[in-house]
Amino acid sequence: MKAATVLAALPAVMASSFTGLSVRSGSPIQYGSINANGGAFYIGKPTQSYCPESVGDACPDGTYTVFSGGDDTLSMDVEVPGGQQVYIAPSGALTFTAPHSASMPEGSISNGFTLSEGTSFGYLSWTNGFVACPSANGSAPYQVFGAIPSLNTSSCLGFDFLASNATGVGAWEYE
Repeated sequence: MKAATVLAALPAVMASSFTGLSVRSGSPIQYGSINANGGAFYIGKPTQSYCPESVGDACPDGTYTVFSGGDDTLSMDVEVPGGQQVYIAPSGALTFTAPHSASMPEGSISNGFTLSEGTSFGYLSWTNGFVACPSANGSAPYQVFGAIPSLNTSSCLGFDFLASNATGVGAWEYE
């Protein structure tokens, strides 16, 4: 068997950095970007990031939310010293730590994240799955939650979290 034939049969290898897309056919969140904003993740809100003036032109773009990991734990792909870890808050909200801090509320869950490879995209999963819940007006933006047993998901939409390879760090830090 030729080497080219073997290589062509291998699945696409996921990079260590990736962006997220929601997949829920026939819904308002279909192919929505999963963005960090206000310490949580949303579909239908732009990415919110920060870079100190002292970093200047070396600052990453910051307009896309980029994740790293997916081998039990998940982080934001950032430059800020100490990084930012992703976790499920006691409310069920998919959340991330503040810059320069590993502090999480008691009862938070920081493991159970798995990145798997697909033919065109990867898939990020969490132990109980992900749901997107509409804002108070019943529509966008949708906040992303881990489907914990105590979460009322009656108005929420379960979805698949597609992972698309990203190149480079996403931001200095996410807010």
